[in-house]
This record gives sequence, C-alpha cells and structure tokens, in this order.
Amino acid sequence: MPQFPLTSGAYEARGVIANAQQCINLVPEPNPKDAPFPMSHYPAPGLTLLQDFSPSYSGFVRGLYVASNNQPFAAIGQSIVRILGGGQAPILQGTLPTNSGYPVSMCDNGTTLVIVDGTAGGWQVPLAGSGTANGMTDIIDPAFYGSTAVDFIDTFLVFNWIGTPTFYTTTSNAVEPFNPDYFAEKIGWNDYLVAARCLHDNIWLLGSQTTEIWFNSGGDPSLPAGSFPFQRMPNSILQQGCVAPYSPIIADNAIYWLSQDRWGRNMLMRGEGYAAKRVSNFAVENEWSAYQVVSDCLGMVFQYGGHETIGLYFQNAKTWWVYDASTGQFHKRTYNGVTEPWIAYCTAFWGYEPGVGEAAALLVGSRLGPQVFQLDRYNYTDDGIPITRQRSWPHAVNDGKRQLYTRFSAAFDGSALSPDSVGLDWSDDGGHTFGASVPQTVNNATNGQYQWRRLGYARDRVFRLTWSGQGETTLLGAWVDAIPSGT
Repeated sequence: MPQFPLTSGAYEARGVIANAQQCINLVPEPNPKDAPFPMSHYPAPGLTLLQDFSPSYSGFVRGLYVASNNQPFAAIGQSIVRILGGGQAPILQGTLPTNSGYPVSMCDNGTTLVIVDGTAGGWQVPLAGSGTANGMTDIIDPAFYGSTAVDFIDTFLVFNWIGTPTFYTTTSNAVEPFNPDYFAEKIGWNDYLVAARCLHDNIWLLGSQTTEIWFNSGGDPSLPAGSFPFQRMPNSILQQGCVAPYSPIIADNAIYWLSQDRWGRNMLMRGEGYAAKRVSNFAVENEWSAYQVVSDCLGMVFQYGGHETIGLYFQNAKTWWVYDASTGQFHKRTYNGVTEPWIAYCTAFWGYEPGVGEAAALLVGSRLGPQVFQLDRYNYTDDGIPITRQRSWPHAVNDGKRQLYTRFSAAFDGSALSPDSVGLDWSDDGGHTFGASVPQTVNNATNGQYQWRRLGYARDRVFRLTWSGQGETTLLGAWVDAIPSGT
C-alpha cells in the first residue's frame, strides 16, 4: 500500500486545484529522518478556565499584561483589575471613562503601570499600591496625547500620537511630568505613524507605508542638556508599513506585523536587525485580501513546547490564523466547530513567582465575556467545548485518469481518543466541495488502523479527516490503495 504523506503545509497555494490542504486546530511538527512519515500533526492546546469575573465585571477581556514584578493585570470591559488567582476576587484598580472599542495596552517602567486604550486618554497605577483598590489615576500632563499602545525601552515608556507622524516618550524612570521636548516625527517618509514597538535597543516606527528604526543615542552633545535622547538609525527606512495598528507583536526575537506599503498590503512581515522579510505566502495573502476589513487585525503571541506562535485575529472577517515561527507553517484556530474564530482576544505569560514556585500560566483573555483562561497543553477542549480538528491531504491524481480507491488507512494514533471516532470525507471536484463524512473507530486499539474501503472512482480526489474527541492524538499521513483506470 503506497504511503500518502502530509509533506507540505496547508494554505500554500492560491488555487485549491494546486493546494486544497486545510489544517484546523492541529500543530504540524517535522519528524526525525527515521520516522515512517516526514511530518506529525498534534492537537493544538485547549483552554482551562483560570477565573470567571462575572457577574462582578461585564464585557470581554480587552487586554492582559504581567508587570515587571509578576503581577498580572486585565482590562475587562471598562475595568482595570489586578488578578490574584486561586479564585480570589481581583483588585479593582480603576474604571476607564468609556469603552473605546479598541484593545487596551499596558506597560510599566518598574514602578508605575501605564494604560492606554486608543484614545487621547491615559492612566497610571503605582505597582507598589496595586494591592489597594482604586489606585488608578488619570495622566493629565498637557504633553501626553494618548496612544494605541505603550512600550518600554531603556527606562523610557514609548507612545505613538494617533493620527500624526509623531512618537513621544516619558522621561527616564518617570511618568509625570512629561517633557514637552521629548517627541519626534517619523521623517523618512511622509506617512503617518501607525504603531511604535521596542525591539532590542531600537524603536520600530511603523507608518502607514514605510518603517524606520530609531535608537537611544544618549542625546546629541550639540543640543542642550535634557534634549530628546532618541535618533533615527541611518539607512534604516524599510519600504513596508503597517495596515493594522494592533497587529505588531514581539516574538522569536523579532517583530511581526501585517504590512501595507505604497503599492499594496496584507503580507505578514518579520523584522529583525535593520531589515524585514515576508513570511506569509500567496495562499494566506490571497484570503486576507478578500476580507472587507483588515485594519482590525489583532496580533497575539504565545509559546509552548518550543512552538513560538503568532496569532492573527481578523475580527470583522471572523477568522483566527496561526503562524508557527518555529516551523514556518500556518494553521487556523476555531471554536465550537470549524466556522467560528477561536475565542482568544489577548494573551500574556504569568511566569515564575519568587517564594511561590514554578506555577506558570499562559493567560488567554476571552473575546466573548469576562473570563481569563489558561492555555493548557493537556486540555483537549476549550473550557469544556469540544475542539474540532481537521486536516486534508494533497490532491491524489494519476495523469488526469480515473483511479479506483479500494482502501484509505489513516496513519493515526487514536489510542487515547474519547470518543474514539474519526470521520473521513473527500472531494472529487478538486477540493471545492466535500461529501458526507464517514465515521470510523478502532476502539482505542494501540495498533489499530482507521480504514475505509470501496471509495469509488475519481480523477482528482482530496481526502480529509475530522475528529473532535478528547485525548492526545498523532496524525502522520495515510496509506492509500488505488487502481489506475485506462481513461
């Protein structure tokens, strides 16, 4: 029986006639050379409820942040709370005056937490006082202009002035008062500044059409003392801007963002050093270009089991994409089936806590309500909701001639799957439409093969497996018996 491996990734060609492979809620990993198949597919991690903040708090989780002192904070609707864990009631830090409808960004300088929400407003919380309720105060300095996000570099907090080419910072190791001279314009091109992110010792200024990189020069000696300490890196203008202000994230020692330039948009870029490269492909870019709105794309990141995972949630298009920086593969995350996007809206890592131990959690904020989950490698549901997993094969063809398929055997370990049921469906029109799924079981036999027989004729067939049971599984590929026809 010939092997039918899953050698290439899903979503790698624009037309389904070239690549009809789908990968939903599965994480591909390359196998060692002595494995029977070149690639394995493992279950994407599920969600375990860390804390439900209803009915005391309403709205969904608009932001998560773990401060430098390992205190986790969440923006739930208009409320900013400090999470205590262990089922304890959170400590309300304060309430935002409105729900801007945008994500909430938080960052601290070691002593003070700063919060922005995409408006002209800004707020601060002294970390030493976060154990007491209602310690949040407004930033009222006239040299503060709001921002879509806040970041940190070299003792300075960094902001973008929305709708302008300008970015600005706090003074060193302080929030207020702001120095009205601590601002500068993105000057390499005449576009507005969309986002500012800090990577290594640089500030990446992502405009609507170009990007430029600034560094801390320690101040120009020719200027008066106290002058703005940042300068543009020479020869650092990149011809890729940003279309979605909330897409840029720092991961894998690099910056990722959804791009836009003077000629087009919708490439996922990876910036490192003083250069950027495209990491998306024609297939995913073609699908993104069909979305009516892409400026609402949210970037997220989490790491587990060596997989540096970049998440892109397109809110209007209701699609949740994953780019695995460790393998270069794309897959999709869905919720309660295969059509609704995953419920993650924001993420943060709550790591080692001195005096407590190695209790760590990858926090996931829900887009559906005031719940914070833990990304759980050993939970095969999303807080009790079954996760549907799906993978399709490459086209099975024989020089345009028909083939009679007598057997399809999945190289699939379902010995821990519950319920032990895997469905096979297939397309005979090049991957455009699929028939009814045919279930199969092996009763959790450790050496069992999920087999389907008498599968009919086809000139161009695409096979697809779907399952939603709990438990660890491994999908390698398949063995297929096919008898060529003369026509």
